[in-house]
Amino acid sequence: MNSTVIVVKRFDVHLSSRRTRRARGFTLIEAALATGIVGFGVVSMMQLFYACTQQNIVGSNATSAMLLANNVQEAMASLPFNDPVTGRTTFGPESGETTTLAYDDLDDFDGATFSPPIDSMLEQISDLDRFSQVVSVVPVYPNKLRSNGGATLEIPKTTYTGAVRVTVRILQDGPDGTAGEIYRTSWVRVDK
Repeated sequence: MNSTVIVVKRFDVHLSSRRTRRARGFTLIEAALATGIVGFGVVSMMQLFYACTQQNIVGSNATSAMLLANNVQEAMASLPFNDPVTGRTTFGPESGETTTLAYDDLDDFDGATFSPPIDSMLEQISDLDRFSQVVSVVPVYPNKLRSNGGATLEIPKTTYTGAVRVTVRILQDGPDGTAGEIYRTSWVRVDK
């Protein structure tokens, strides 16, 4: 009877030592699998951070572009439709109007490119020198606002119609040095 009891005790001891070894840690496969899962999560988070950073840059540039276009609109808001001295005889800047501070009517802005861009007081914003404002002013018929909207003008610029369309394009210098359009807006101004 004693021998049977000893065998059973040995068997119990063997089982308890196997349980103790198993409870001590992970196997190599379990550790490799956990490392792979954690690594995948870290790589995914890094890609997410990169995508969010890129979208923040795009959003910031779009906000700056809208602000720069609004600056041109505000600078033109208080200007008369026709030149105070020469009237409607010249479309575009009159002779002697070589700086933006000399612009005194709407059509003076036609064909102007401001780089660095200007603020609403016509002063340069040197901090945003990678942006440019390109302005176009064309006459339109007040009752047909889509006129002069194509590549070729159906109404000559020198024709007085009582309304003009102002288009402002915002360009940004890219990493390769070429400027690309990132924003465009236009509005119609009617002579009072």
